[in-house]
Amino acid sequence: MPMRLGILSIFLWSQSILGFGQASRYKPYPVDIEPLKKQPALGAEFERYHLKFQKEPLEPAEHEKRMEVVKKVLEKSPEWLDGYWLYAADTFFIGSNYQDPKDHPKARAILGKGLNSINECLRRKPDHVLCKFFEASFQAKIASIDGVFSSLRHAKKIRDTWIEVTEGSYDLEFRPNVSMQGTTRFALGMFYRLIPDFFMLDWIFGVRGNINKSIQYHRDAQKLDPQNPCVHLMLAVSLLCKVKGDVKAEPYQESMKLLDRTEREKPIDLAQAVCIRDVEKIRKEPSKTCGYTQAKYQDEVKESDIPK
Repeated sequence: MPMRLGILSIFLWSQSILGFGQASRYKPYPVDIEPLKKQPALGAEFERYHLKFQKEPLEPAEHEKRMEVVKKVLEKSPEWLDGYWLYAADTFFIGSNYQDPKDHPKARAILGKGLNSINECLRRKPDHVLCKFFEASFQAKIASIDGVFSSLRHAKKIRDTWIEVTEGSYDLEFRPNVSMQGTTRFALGMFYRLIPDFFMLDWIFGVRGNINKSIQYHRDAQKLDPQNPCVHLMLAVSLLCKVKGDVKAEPYQESMKLLDRTEREKPIDLAQAVCIRDVEKIRKEPSKTCGYTQAKYQDEVKESDIPK
């Protein structure tokens, strides 16, 4: 592909119209492509993977090659702040592919690389919106592996960072069915479901769960990313959590329709394929949904255990 076409495509990506045709109060985040222009061969290689990833999943090895490209550009242009989250994003995709508990140490190590890249970005510019978004996302993803309860010391910062993103000025369409603002609401929906709704947690850590907030954030995410299967799945999960899997409750029927809708969507990355695969798991054990994550079911915590 000629480099001028590749750079044009990246430019259009960075200036993409957000909200999937709906009015949006957010401005498109202007991705800095100048360092890619300065190294045309690497820019063209990055673009090949970028175009493919808009249509189909990349293999872990392809994500690693994109990471190598971005790393090489960063070596020549260490001031390229967008390069740090671009590198980290690929580690997030790779780390999210490991679902088997025996692979969690490997996933955690890969996610650690991404978090280190984000930390370097924030060292250079502490208020960088994309790097702050990814910092919270990495901490939450690692928490899903380590266990939500053992990671509560980070919970308030994670929540506050995501809320700050929703109140900001920018959005960015990462994929055709994944936006930053949709993902942030999706993440807050999971946050308010996975954190127990205990007064003592609020007292000690400054956070507590709220299943109604969880459901509302997932509904908002659905409006922003209506073709993302994970959005439908997690809304179904929160509805089932609210009624403890009670088949006679009205939210149960809505959740079953959402699971059907999840299966009809086309996954464009491996994480979305996992969401579709997990539909059957949710159908079989709807009463366990309060602790569901893609990594594992989180342990149930009793309020009496918190002082320990």
